[in-house]
Amino acid sequence: MFSIVDIIGYAASALVFLTFCMRTLLPLRLVAITSNLFFITYSIAAGLMPILALHLLLLPMNLWRIFEQLQTRKRMRAALMEEPNLTILLPFMTSANYADGAVIFRSGEAADRFYVLAEGTVVVEEFGRILQEGSIFGEIAFFVADGNRTATVRALGPVKLTWIDRDTIMRVCSYNPEFALFLTRLMVNRLAQNKEGQLEKL
Repeated sequence: MFSIVDIIGYAASALVFLTFCMRTLLPLRLVAITSNLFFITYSIAAGLMPILALHLLLLPMNLWRIFEQLQTRKRMRAALMEEPNLTILLPFMTSANYADGAVIFRSGEAADRFYVLAEGTVVVEEFGRILQEGSIFGEIAFFVADGNRTATVRALGPVKLTWIDRDTIMRVCSYNPEFALFLTRLMVNRLAQNKEGQLEKL
């Protein structure tokens, strides 16, 4: 006949086994925390101090990981709704000035830069779309298979741009997933706008 202490011990072990069958991190952490609590109760009742010490250490670690995951989810939701803080890019960016009518880049050229329009106005010629100060452009070519520009952009009047190279923007995306999500959202919106521009020309 099992005692209540034995039942708690078996339940704790079953919960540990269950964590190995789970793939979703947040539920896994919740089950792990429940397992920690069961093992703490079991080890106190059975006088197993090494097990007690282990799970007293694991419990706050699991609680902290859940907090981190919830914060990450919150930041990701915010990234879907808000514009990113581009100041994180400033240390990596270079400025360039273009005269009226100058071509920033042409369709088919290899894409090596991502641009932010600091001053002035540019036009995306293939789609007749005007971009104003503060606009971001040149990002789509970073994600297409051949890595080439998909449109020609020309200055309408004097223009000041800041730019960042492909390798650096990829590094920024790797340690700032919110910015990577923003770029994805920007690219999808841009493709939708380009499609609308093409339909209007038909």
